[in-house]
Amino acid sequence: MKSQVTLLALAWLSSSVALAQTPATAAPGPDAERMDRMALLLDLDAYQKTEVEKILKEHHEKMRAEHEAARASGTRPSREEMQAKREQSKAELHTKLSGVLNETQLKKFDALREAGPGPRGFGGRKDRAEKTTTDSASN
Repeated sequence: MKSQVTLLALAWLSSSVALAQTPATAAPGPDAERMDRMALLLDLDAYQKTEVEKILKEHHEKMRAEHEAARASGTRPSREEMQAKREQSKAELHTKLSGVLNETQLKKFDALREAGPGPRGFGGRKDRAEKTTTDSASN
């Protein structure tokens, strides 16, 4: 009995160690899939794809840092202040992207962002929430 318990514990430990190791070539995550989809929809070349990806990542990190700073300060901005900051951020992103995308691609980008998550938009939290709701409703 002791040897069976020991073997079972050993098997459990070895399997958890094997699962904890990440493979050298991990599958692309949802961000990579979303970027590939955007590149296809906007007809981006390789250079544009890497530049847009870099700009969007920087934008996301800046927004996250501002959010964390606001949370740490303990004050909550008004709805109008939040809306103004969102519009300013959107204008900055548009300006940065205009240096990489042509006019047609920029119009497509704006239209896709306005469409929001889903089949016609880029996806995001709402898209995942809707999928989770649909999955749980079907169970």
